[in-house]
Amino acid sequence: MKTLIIWCLVSQAIILTCNSAGSGGGDVEFTIVIKNEMHHFKKPAVFYHCVSKKKDMGWHRSVPSTEYHWSFKVPKFGNGVMIHKCEFRSRLGTANIEIDTLSTTAILCDGHVCEYAVRRNGIYFIGYELYYPFGVFIELSRPVEKLVEPWTPWSPQQLKALHRSKDYHH
Repeated sequence: MKTLIIWCLVSQAIILTCNSAGSGGGDVEFTIVIKNEMHHFKKPAVFYHCVSKKKDMGWHRSVPSTEYHWSFKVPKFGNGVMIHKCEFRSRLGTANIEIDTLSTTAILCDGHVCEYAVRRNGIYFIGYELYYPFGVFIELSRPVEKLVEPWTPWSPQQLKALHRSKDYHH
């Protein structure tokens, strides 16, 4: 058991060093992928808009089995963060999430690709979470598909405004 614990600690240190070191000097590159998984749904289209301090990705429309991705860089060793705010709209309502990325996020994102899925009940993060199987000291990671934000149904005022804008444009 003692050997296993030491091996886990050493392998985590190696993984952290490799993920933080990147390829020499400079920043660490990440990619965010948003997948539409609204399968077997009458109107499965999803519209989303993501923005950071450095870039506005604009509005995108997706249908099931499509994905949208973009890349960006963050400073090494966790001393900088890139924040993306994303707004989602579908027939089911709206959802807003904030994606905070540091160089150490690589541990949770299976490398440098962070995946999110749009599903019937909301927006999911697909990756890893850290946990402590023995209470303290040893931190491990395990796969997770975690609901980040459920859909908020459209309010009557929002629906009225949508119908007015459709009537105005037709």
